[in-house]
Amino acid sequence: MMIGLYVLLNLAVLCVAARASAASGWRLVLMLFAAGLIVGSLNSMIEAVFFGVLAPRQAVSATVPAAIIVAILSPVAVLLSGRWSKGAEAPPETGGFTPVAVVGVVIAYELLYWGAGMIVFPYVQHFYASRSLPPVYAVAAMQVVRALNFAGAVYPLLRNGLRSAPLVLGLVFAVIGGVAPLLPDNPYMPADIRLYHGIEVTVSNFIFGLAVGLLFNRRPAIPAQA
Repeated sequence: MMIGLYVLLNLAVLCVAARASAASGWRLVLMLFAAGLIVGSLNSMIEAVFFGVLAPRQAVSATVPAAIIVAILSPVAVLLSGRWSKGAEAPPETGGFTPVAVVGVVIAYELLYWGAGMIVFPYVQHFYASRSLPPVYAVAAMQVVRALNFAGAVYPLLRNGLRSAPLVLGLVFAVIGGVAPLLPDNPYMPADIRLYHGIEVTVSNFIFGLAVGLLFNRRPAIPAQA
């Protein structure tokens, strides 16, 4: 039941991203696969290993089926969205990831991560009580890596043109990287912990997706000339 919902949610969001993209065909398939795998699995596995929830071998074992599912869903999404045989559209003019935008992405993720984490921690504290948590500075450094992974995963989609980018990325991060992976039962995280983390990451990831889309599309001001 939950596996089916996981697949349907991923497919729906990939279809939205494909429909909003100016790319098409296998090029778009590869972009969706990269975004779906990194956002939906790899970035979460990094943190799971970092916090000792999973051993590296377990993380690899959990990533393989996710990669297979995304590999199947990506061409299906392109086909269902009508973006398989259409020629690539001219990408809209965008600001790109300037150094200022990259710093903004990292700051936005850090603020959302720590803010949402502080709200949810009282509800999940017992799950981590027996685990040795990394020091705060190490956690903060890890979130820099994860923020850049999120942005890098969707960069090809943004660079090739993505209509309504903030909303589309909000859905991609919130659903594919938030609620969907936490729906199926797993032996590593109880249902109540998945529920609290699901609410936490779905809301914070949606806001982060909005921020990434807005920062990418922000065009630097051109100074007025005399």
